[in-house]
Amino acid sequence: MRLFYKIALVLVAAATVPLATVGFALVARNQRALEAEVRARFDETARHAAEAVAADVEGRARQLAQTAAMIGWDKLSLEEAAGALALVRRQARAQTAIYFRGAEEVAPGDETLNRALREHAPRERARKEGAGAVVFSTPYGAAGGRAIAAALAVPGGEIALEIPVSVESARLDEVRGDQPAAVTLVDDSGGEIALAKNSRAPSRSVLADALRGKDGHARRYVTDGETTVAAFAPVGGLGWSVVVEEDAERAFAAPRAMRRLTLLWAGGAALLAVGLAFLFARRLTAALERLSQAARALGRGQLDARVDVDSSDEVGALAETFNKMGGELQASRAEIESWNHELEARVEARTRELKDAQAQLVQAQKLAALGQLGAGVAHEINNPLGGVIGHVQLLLADRDQKDRDYEALTCIETAARQASQVVQNLLRFSVQHKDPVRTSVDVNRLVRDTLSLTGSLLAEQKIALELELDKEVPRLRADAGQVGQVLLNLVSNARTAMPQGGKLRVATARKDGEVGLSVEDSGKGIPPEIRERIFEPFFTTKDEWSNVGLGLSVSYRIVSEHGGHIDVASEVGRGSTFTVWLPAT
Repeated sequence: MRLFYKIALVLVAAATVPLATVGFALVARNQRALEAEVRARFDETARHAAEAVAADVEGRARQLAQTAAMIGWDKLSLEEAAGALALVRRQARAQTAIYFRGAEEVAPGDETLNRALREHAPRERARKEGAGAVVFSTPYGAAGGRAIAAALAVPGGEIALEIPVSVESARLDEVRGDQPAAVTLVDDSGGEIALAKNSRAPSRSVLADALRGKDGHARRYVTDGETTVAAFAPVGGLGWSVVVEEDAERAFAAPRAMRRLTLLWAGGAALLAVGLAFLFARRLTAALERLSQAARALGRGQLDARVDVDSSDEVGALAETFNKMGGELQASRAEIESWNHELEARVEARTRELKDAQAQLVQAQKLAALGQLGAGVAHEINNPLGGVIGHVQLLLADRDQKDRDYEALTCIETAARQASQVVQNLLRFSVQHKDPVRTSVDVNRLVRDTLSLTGSLLAEQKIALELELDKEVPRLRADAGQVGQVLLNLVSNARTAMPQGGKLRVATARKDGEVGLSVEDSGKGIPPEIRERIFEPFFTTKDEWSNVGLGLSVSYRIVSEHGGHIDVASEVGRGSTFTVWLPAT
C-alpha cells in the first residue's frame, strides 16, 4: 500500500473515531441533561401549584380564625350573631356559613347549601381541637360545585363555613403559565377537585402512585399503551395532591430535536475531516517524494542536489541542521511557556474580579427583593388597618364611656394603632437606596423602632429582651435604614443561636467620639476555629436552606462604608456579643 493511502487512512481514523466516540457520548449526556431539566420543571410546577393551593385554603383558615377570635360570640344575641356571621363569611370568602349554639343555630344563607354544610361540617373535631383551630372536611359535591366544609370552635358554640374549591383552577392556571402539561388537583380518594385550563384527568397509574404517597418526582408512566411524564406533590396537610402530566413524546421533543441536530452536525464535521485528511496526505507525500528524489540524486554523487520544499513544517526543516533546529525549538518552547504563565495569571485575576462582581450583584438583588417584599406587605396590611381604626373611632364616637363595648373598642383601636406603627417601621426599613441617604439619626429611637419588628418573634421563641440605652448618647450621621438592617441582622443571628430561648441584651454607649450599639445573646457561641471567617460572604453554620451566609458580610460592608467597625466577643456555650462602633455626628 502506498504511503499516501496509509497516511490518509490514519488521519481519517484519528479524526473520525474520536469525533464519533466523543460526539455520541456528548449527545447522550446532553439528552439526559435536557430530560432532567424537563423533569425538574414538572417537579417545580407540581410543588408550586401545591403551595399556591395550600396557601389559598390555609390563608382562608387563618383569616377565619383571626376574625372569629375578635368577636365575643357567647355574649351576642342570635340577631347580633347573624351580623357577625356575615362578617366572618365575607372575610373567609365562603359560600354560606352557620353558627351553632347548642340546639340553636343561625343559618342566613341558602337552605340547599346549608343542608350540605350541616351534613359535612366537622363540628365534633373542631370542639376537640379547641378554640382557634380550623378543621376541614374532605371535598364534597355542593349546589355551587365542589366544596369543603371548615369548622371552628368559638365560645358558646361552633362556626361552620362552606368554601368553594373551584377557584383553585385559576391558581393552577397561574402556576402552569404557558406550559402544555395538564395540571389537576385531586382529593385523597382520587376525585377531581380542580383542573387547569385545557387539562385532562390524570392517568390511573399516576393517580395510584399519588394516592399511595409515593415519591412525587417526575418519571415515565405507561397507561393503556400511552407513555406520559408526570409529577405530583401533596397540598399542605389537606390530603390533596397536585398532578402535572404530559405526553412523553411532546415533553421530550426538545431533547430529541437536539440529538438529531447534533448528529447532523457531527456527520458534517466527519465528512470535512475526511476531506482535509486526504488533502493533507497528498501534500505531505508530495514533499516526501521530492525529498526522496534528492536523496537518490545525492547517493548517485550529485552533491549539488537540493530539496525544493516550500513549507515551514517538519519536512522543510530537514534541510537545516539538527543543532539549529534544536536551538530554535528550545527558544520557542521557553517563549510559549512564558506566555502560558502570563495568560494563566491574567485569567485568574479576571476570574476573581468576576466572582467578586457576581457576589455583589447577588447581594444587591437579594436586598432589593427584600425591600420590594417589605414595601408590598406594609402597603397591603396598612390599608385594612386604616379601615379598622376609622370604623372603631366612628363606633367610639357614638358610645358613652360607660357603654359595655366602649372598653373593647378602645382596646381594638390601641392594638390597631400599634400594628400600624409596626407596619410603618417595616416600610421604612425595607426601602433600599442605591446610595446611602445619611441624615442625623437618634440611635435610641432607631433601636426601639427596629426591635418593634421582631418583638413577636422574640416572644414566640421565649427570648427575654433587655434594653440598656444611654440617654446621653450623641446622634449619628448615617443611613437609618442601613443601620437598622445591621441591627436586624445581628438580632436574627442571636435568635438563631438560641433555639430553646434565652436572654437578648441590646445596649447603646459612647466612647471617644464614637457611638456603640451592642447585641449580646446567651446562645451557643462561636467556635474559635471559625471566628475569623464569620464575615465572609456565603459562610454560614446554619442548617436552614434560606440562610445563605450574607447577613454578617452585608453588615460588615455597611458599617465599613459608614467609617465604623465591629467588635466580636464570644465564648462557646455562653453566648456572643457583637458591638458596632460608628463615628458620632
